[in-house]
Amino acid sequence: MPLHIKEVVLENFMSYEYARVPLRPGLNFICGPNGAGKSSILLAISVATGQSYTERSRRLSDLIRRGKDIARVTLIIDNSKVGRRRPIPSIDSDIVTVSRYLKKDGTYWFEVNGREVTKAEITRMFKSIGMNPDNMLIVMHQNMIEQFAVIPPKEKLLLVEEAVGFSQYRRNIKEAKARLEKLLSEEEATRQLLASAEQTLAYWKEVYEKLLEKRRLLERKKFLEREIIWAQYIKHEKAKAQLEERLKQKKAQLEDLNTFIAKKAEEAKKLISAYGGKREELKRALYKLVEAEKASLECEVQANFEKVALIERELDVLLENYVEARIQEAVARFRRGLLEDEVKDLAKEIREVDDKLKELEPELEKAGERIETERSVVEIQEELRYVNAHLMSLRDVPEDAESIYNSYLKNYEELKNKAKEVAENKEKALRELEDRIKIWRQTLEKLVSEVDPVYRDILSRVGGIGGVRLVNLDDMEEAGLELTVGFRGSSPVVLDAYVQSGGERTVAIMAFLLALQQYLKSPIRAVDEFDVHMDPVNREAMMKMLLSHIEANKDVQFIVITPSQISVLSEKVNVIFVQNVQGKSEVIK
Repeated sequence: MPLHIKEVVLENFMSYEYARVPLRPGLNFICGPNGAGKSSILLAISVATGQSYTERSRRLSDLIRRGKDIARVTLIIDNSKVGRRRPIPSIDSDIVTVSRYLKKDGTYWFEVNGREVTKAEITRMFKSIGMNPDNMLIVMHQNMIEQFAVIPPKEKLLLVEEAVGFSQYRRNIKEAKARLEKLLSEEEATRQLLASAEQTLAYWKEVYEKLLEKRRLLERKKFLEREIIWAQYIKHEKAKAQLEERLKQKKAQLEDLNTFIAKKAEEAKKLISAYGGKREELKRALYKLVEAEKASLECEVQANFEKVALIERELDVLLENYVEARIQEAVARFRRGLLEDEVKDLAKEIREVDDKLKELEPELEKAGERIETERSVVEIQEELRYVNAHLMSLRDVPEDAESIYNSYLKNYEELKNKAKEVAENKEKALRELEDRIKIWRQTLEKLVSEVDPVYRDILSRVGGIGGVRLVNLDDMEEAGLELTVGFRGSSPVVLDAYVQSGGERTVAIMAFLLALQQYLKSPIRAVDEFDVHMDPVNREAMMKMLLSHIEANKDVQFIVITPSQISVLSEKVNVIFVQNVQGKSEVIK
């Protein structure tokens, strides 16, 4: 047996002192004259299920029987298992008793099986079975048919969505919209943060590049300072090498001169010796010449004279050669003296250069590895002055610029990644929203496509035409549901509170309710005095169709309150009579 209300118990509630109203699955008629207390039974059900519009303290206190301080309404609900599952799975009991206590001061509380619970728990429990007493398509109190005709199309659609269990689709869309809006807001915030971070990063990148330039220049300065030392050392090395080469050359020249001097000395010595020999030879020749002259030997005189002349000439040559040799020797000795002085000077210069090289050795140790440079010290100093001037312009660049830049770079990269992630999530959320809107729209279109022909068929049985249609589906917030209806050959127009008569509106709305019955989620439904504006023919037709629809939906409990005489009788219909005797309502079964 599906979930249904077995009994409604009213204690000091409105015109009831104490009454028990037995209900059955299927169709239940609560009949009686006006003022008998019929509507109080439906109101009691609504109060017990947590209907919100009765919760203003003024209204609640008005529901307590005059002269009493407290009232109670109780629903005894069949929660027997259907298969392996109970309709209200949170309560493992075949019977669920729901009570609501009302006090004159406007306070109230709920109990379920004797345990006090909150209104939120009551609301959750009944919503879990699809029952919301605030939805007029589930519980339609007096005058609500007129109210349904007046409410805007979008409110009608909201009622339908909730009644048939489609509210989650709308909630899903709203959740997707909220996520999308949050992501759009996050995207904009991230974009602004990214723009700010980019600007800050650009500034610190420039500072960091200056720091790198400063570091490069400092390294260059160190190198130049080393290069100057090595340039000085290399300069002295080259000078020493040149001096040593010159010294070598001078020593070679000196050696050549010494050889030349020795040679000339030897040559002079030989010439002197030869000159002495020639003088002796001259003496002998002169002696012979004198002897020849004494002997008057003319031939010998002539011969000796020529010989003397020859020897004299040879002596002149020897003397000349000797003088030349001595001159050359003297010149060579002079040149040697000059060379020796030059050699001494060069040796001195080399010693001086060596001293300078030794003086540079401590600086060389600090200067580190040898730098081979072709540049002069002046050239290096010129570059060093330029570097120092540039460093002076960078003196205010903070040393922590690198860590600050890296921190901002990391932050910027994180923001970029976040922006990318947010953009991807936004696209995903947008697709999800579009998919959910599509599902919501298709689901509603399918529902209306199935409800519309049934609505048309019901209207046709009472001489009317019309339809059910969706409007503004492109905008969920403005989307709505419209009923059109026409009678006596008139073209169907949108149902409202002005065009149709009260009876026509009631017929159209009841036709819609009946067409919607098989889709409603709540197993308990009720309508109060739907037939007051109907003529007898339409009333009987609607009663028959109501019975037919309820019989087709065996899991439904339908409560109808009517002051009219019941013309449709069936053993499947539970008829309850209510009367008021001396100000106290009573239930007659």
